[in-house]
Amino acid sequence: MLRSIVAYQKQQQQKKKIIVADFGCGEAKLAEKLLSIREVSSSAKQKKKKKQHNKNDTDSSSYCPFEVHSFDLVSGGNPLITPCDMSSVPLETNTVDVAVFCLALMGTNIDDFIREAHRVLKKGNGGILKIAEVRSRFESTTTDSSADNSSGSGGLDEFLQVMKTLGFDCTRMNRSNKMFLMMDFVKNGDEPSKQARFTAKPCIYKRR
Repeated sequence: MLRSIVAYQKQQQQKKKIIVADFGCGEAKLAEKLLSIREVSSSAKQKKKKKQHNKNDTDSSSYCPFEVHSFDLVSGGNPLITPCDMSSVPLETNTVDVAVFCLALMGTNIDDFIREAHRVLKKGNGGILKIAEVRSRFESTTTDSSADNSSGSGGLDEFLQVMKTLGFDCTRMNRSNKMFLMMDFVKNGDEPSKQARFTAKPCIYKRR
């Protein structure tokens, strides 16, 4: 997920910070990693070239290209986390560049979480929703490796259809990992349906 968001930031080539909303952030590890990234502005790079002869010069012009808002039910004393209901986060409408659900589609009101992500994401090509989940929550268990390359089955098909009614189109599906599924979505221009409902399958762990 981290690499995916950093790659997205590089593609945008914008001067403003990329605003990230992490829904169900856990211990806010994603925020920690993103906020530790530092870049140097083009003007600062020019100044640095002029000062290369002076080894005592320190670079104080670096900045973090991300602004991260991490949400979960409890903060656990972590200052990076805002405790709240993920169906109602304290962010303005159309202000977020990247919304993230990383192993966070839990509960019986997943659709409410997705509607809230739709609300805060920027319109048009300005916002992207990234979802990472355990594959077994969406896919049927099979020993046929060819099934992993199909367009989807069972829960996954249903999920993609519900996402469409919630105002999102899937633009990228990464199924290369045997355990996890990575998906990117963008707004399709439709308002999220108030009737759409979806509950993912529970996670199943095999004992060894």
